[in-house]
Amino acid sequence: MTTLSLAEIVNTARKAETVEEKVTVLKRNDNKALRDILALMCDARWTFDLPETAPPYNKTESHETHGQLYREMRKMKYFVEQMPDGKNLPRIRKESLFIQMLETIDHEDAKLVLRMVAKEPYPDLAPEVINQAFPGAIQEPIAVKRGRGRPKKSEAPVS
Repeated sequence: MTTLSLAEIVNTARKAETVEEKVTVLKRNDNKALRDILALMCDARWTFDLPETAPPYNKTESHETHGQLYREMRKMKYFVEQMPDGKNLPRIRKESLFIQMLETIDHEDAKLVLRMVAKEPYPDLAPEVINQAFPGAIQEPIAVKRGRGRPKKSEAPVS
């Protein structure tokens, strides 16, 4: 059986119809890297010492990068401000390590990491759902932006 990438697990949970199904998907694929990425994305206690915008990086085209994010997650400690490991690392070095990581992992996983750093939880995978699957994983949930906005104006003139 092939191991699912973290992005595949998150996307499968997001596509599930009910909260119970989402929780089941998360529990069935429970691992440290998944818990870490969801907590870093949805918990306000964790902040990143990285630029606000996504850095320029070359998307990997190799199919051999599937699941590489599991290994690369151990580098997250250098980018999180609350972790002591990155305190003595110059910011330019942190940024270059981050870009290297994005270029090493699968494109879908890279999008997940960028969303995590931007602190943009998925509306269809709210912190409440994650806490149901992993109790206590998220202690200070970030507000989820629903993103619906105002309806678009119709093309036809109103009489």
